[in-house]
Amino acid sequence: MLLNEPPPTQADLHFRVLGIPVRVHPFFWLVALFLGLGGRGPADPRDVLIWIVVVFISILVHELGHAIVQQFYGGRPWITLYSFGGLASCNDCDRRPWSQILISLAGPFAGFFLAGFVVSILFALQRLQPFELDWIPVRWIWFDSIADVVIWDLLVVNILWGLVNLLPIYPLDGGQVARQLFLLWNSRSGTLKSLQLSAAVAVLVAAYALLKSDIYIALMFGFLAYGNFQAIQFYRNHWR
Repeated sequence: MLLNEPPPTQADLHFRVLGIPVRVHPFFWLVALFLGLGGRGPADPRDVLIWIVVVFISILVHELGHAIVQQFYGGRPWITLYSFGGLASCNDCDRRPWSQILISLAGPFAGFFLAGFVVSILFALQRLQPFELDWIPVRWIWFDSIADVVIWDLLVVNILWGLVNLLPIYPLDGGQVARQLFLLWNSRSGTLKSLQLSAAVAVLVAAYALLKSDIYIALMFGFLAYGNFQAIQFYRNHWR
């Protein structure tokens, strides 16, 4: 999720995956490090390093999901990983609403597929066993090794972050899907309606995070709410 593609720097990392150009901005590593250090108690260098690698792989897989579907619709995409996550850009993609909806959904579902693949391996290895989480009976991982950290981080990033990314908040993928659905309903006012929904949901999430004393999430969604309120003002002035 990015608002704008960042300008290139001399510290950028460049490579290709499946023929798709990928650029990693240095801020990506800094934010991943910040997230790895936050809320974990005394920082274990090994666990932080695992977190950074898992975030890198997971967000790359997410953006590849977008990019592969963009290619399917005839585009020539490129991927940028930056501080706020990632961006699969494409100047020549199919801009029809249903195409854009499928492109937006491809990212989170690529992450869900990766998480499902990991869980399938655990089942095959018989490494899942019952564990009670509050009142929810779940199947849980038990390796007693470094693999626990890797698997936990993979599932958190690809499932939890994927679900959050489906919230109807722009510019998250769910917000982009909501915008296209509103545009199908009304091509003139659809963007404004989607921004109003986006701002309202972002405020609710930020308020809930504050109640839970999660300052980082509150700031993140507060920032998204502010950006959407600014966009609402712009569109109201534009259509006045």
